Amino acid sequence: MTGQVIFGDKYFPRPKDEERVWRRLKRGGHLLLLAPRRVGKTSLLRYLENNPQEGYVFLYAMVQSCNTEHEFYKEILEKLYGSEFTNRLDKLSHKSKELITSILANIKGIEFGDAGISFQNSGYKLTASDLEKVINGLELNQKLILVLDEYPDVLEKINNSQGKQAAIDFLANTRSLCQNTELNQKVQFIFTGSIGLDTLANRLGSSGLINDRDKVAIDPLTEASALAFIAFLANNNESKLSLDKPIAIYLLQKIEWLMPYYIEALWLRLEDLCCDEDIENPTETDVDRAFELLFDRNYRTTFNHWAERLNRFEKDEAKLAKIILDKLTETGELSLNEIYNIFQDENYQHLNGNYILDCLEHDGYLFEHQEKSFKFTSPILKEWWRRYADRTL
Repeated sequence: MTGQVIFGDKYFPRPKDEERVWRRLKRGGHLLLLAPRRVGKTSLLRYLENNPQEGYVFLYAMVQSCNTEHEFYKEILEKLYGSEFTNRLDKLSHKSKELITSILANIKGIEFGDAGISFQNSGYKLTASDLEKVINGLELNQKLILVLDEYPDVLEKINNSQGKQAAIDFLANTRSLCQNTELNQKVQFIFTGSIGLDTLANRLGSSGLINDRDKVAIDPLTEASALAFIAFLANNNESKLSLDKPIAIYLLQKIEWLMPYYIEALWLRLEDLCCDEDIENPTETDVDRAFELLFDRNYRTTFNHWAERLNRFEKDEAKLAKIILDKLTETGELSLNEIYNIFQDENYQHLNGNYILDCLEHDGYLFEHQEKSFKFTSPILKEWWRRYADRTL
């Protein structure tokens, strides 16, 4: 399903991205995997979790809902205690839930049960030290890879609700885990998310607290891989749709940013159109019509998240971001000088324009397609923004 995490034989292999992660893990580093929404990073990480190389065991934790540092560590500890991980642990090292329970028992004031963690003292706050104690207590003969998905969201929430110093302390505490020599013998961390962690850290004046992490990118598919992905979609969905290579290439040209999510979105609309009209061999005109269907009222909410993501900005920041994106829909591209001229508007001079531009890049709205010149990542996003952004914001 478009936009959902994909498992098993529904997952389209991305060997270059997968190998890039493994190369860095084997060097012993902690990774920072940041990519815009809908590029498949979570599906890739879950694939690595379920297909680890020898000597590694993964624990995946989605931490996006955590609003505090305490909730962050609670989520990780509950995942360590959860049956999905302990069953895997049992198979690999003949250890089980009882082992983790005995380790957790050494942390004063907390108890574990089927409902998760409970606290003898309601005021108890979990810390990085608690996580360190549990991991150091594990007797693993594999390296634990702890994947913390949407980690930057936690940092942003802490900053918004508790202030700058609390956010900096959170960064410092997770850095201490990465810098712990004894702990590093047992665990490596993958911090991932769709918000630019480096941008947030820079805003906090704390870039040095994340410079120990090796950055990893997820690249768009090559044309050859994208064509293979179209064939993969047809096969996995037992589709009757048959695209000649020139038509498949034309479909990709309509998308430009060759991420599986966008390819699948247009392919599904083309399949719907062709099935409804008994078309077996679509033409370029059919692809154009399917492209228009992406913005039909039945599908337009598919891309609402692009507007909703701007809500994480302060009010004036969101206005400035929208001005840049609106201008891009009119002109097709903007030079860096033109963007800087927008920053100089008297209503927005008090804002950090470079921060906003960095966020729009990291979140996948736009990219620098040639030196000091920016455009939308995909015509799909540009056209949706032109038609519906005002209705959604």
